[in-house]
Amino acid sequence: MANVLKQQESLNAAFKKRAGVGLLCAVIGVIIIIFFTQVGIVGALSIILGIALIRKGHKFHVGAVGESRVAKVLASFPDDWFIINDMIVGRSQIDHIVVSPVGVYTIETKNYKGTIYGNAKKQKWSQVINHHKTTFYNPVKQGIGHSVALSRFLEECGLKNVWVNTIVVFIGPSVNLKVFSHKVPVIYLSELREFLNKQKQVMNSGYSTKIATCISSLIPA
Repeated sequence: MANVLKQQESLNAAFKKRAGVGLLCAVIGVIIIIFFTQVGIVGALSIILGIALIRKGHKFHVGAVGESRVAKVLASFPDDWFIINDMIVGRSQIDHIVVSPVGVYTIETKNYKGTIYGNAKKQKWSQVINHHKTTFYNPVKQGIGHSVALSRFLEECGLKNVWVNTIVVFIGPSVNLKVFSHKVPVIYLSELREFLNKQKQVMNSGYSTKIATCISSLIPA
């Protein structure tokens, strides 16, 4: 099993906080409507706020589920692999960092449904579900930004010329990718293990341990 230096935490915490506060607001709203009918509008607003917070919390929960599934796959690699989940480096919150003999990777995880249309060079990608289209920021650009931030931090540690690779992984079992990305792999979760296993060794275990030790210094005590 891989050395998992940090688990996913922030999305679960955000989900619990918003869902808890949202439920409290909704309950307070119901109580106001039942017992204080003269200020029923206040109760209604409290219920609406509660529902909005619960929905927001659900989005964090969906993200947490996706990251947990990726983390489970990564944890199954050999013990000379290091996995750091949910890591803040500079201003970047990186879903997963892999340090291994086959290289250093940041992984951007997306738990989406429907058909995803995107081009690595475009600012926005789109998600289509039942002919309804929404847009979101290009995860390739997002992932590359995370890799650059990690590379700069490693330089500050005295580890220069460490190339940090980027992978984007889509989790949803029903997601359909129609994406063009020549340099950065955009793959399904089912392809992640095979993709990493195909990579060639680029460093010895001693050097990867040194890199992992540097990154782990950022993990809160």
